[in-house]
Amino acid sequence: MPRNLIHVDLFTDAYRVSCRTNIGMRSLYAVVGDLTTNYIELEDAYISRIDKPGEIVASYTTAAFRKTNINFLVLQDRKDGTPAGTGMLVPRLRSVKVFLTVPSFEIVGTVMYEGVMSPIHLLTREMTKFLFVYEAKASASLYPHIGYSGDLIVVDTTRIGVFCLEEIE
Repeated sequence: MPRNLIHVDLFTDAYRVSCRTNIGMRSLYAVVGDLTTNYIELEDAYISRIDKPGEIVASYTTAAFRKTNINFLVLQDRKDGTPAGTGMLVPRLRSVKVFLTVPSFEIVGTVMYEGVMSPIHLLTREMTKFLFVYEAKASASLYPHIGYSGDLIVVDTTRIGVFCLEEIE
């Protein structure tokens, strides 16, 4: 498979892993959703604690990350993470502002959505377990001055505690 290395920040309850991963000809969404493995292979992994993002506690040339530990991923370019066709503007899609919580973080941004305007409906409308939040920012709950932003934050919906939305006029 051809190599296509992208930079991604992976977040757990307590750690941030800043790294590169090989997505080949797929998107990161396809890699994370691949049911044939429970892990994502990482290169140049730098690990820091949520409360001390500037302090690297470990760094390794190669590593593996267990997919069930993902709270969310931050990407600087939505094309690296979005499945084909979902990053495009479609006339019937609406922009919806969202606020959500996952362990240790609050995330704000915009989702593109069509259908019933309901938090539960939005979270359960597809067979995927990931929510794509565009132009997003994640702030550490206990350290609100610590934040991470990206063109796309991919959130594991099973990790969401509170989910709020507001349609953009």
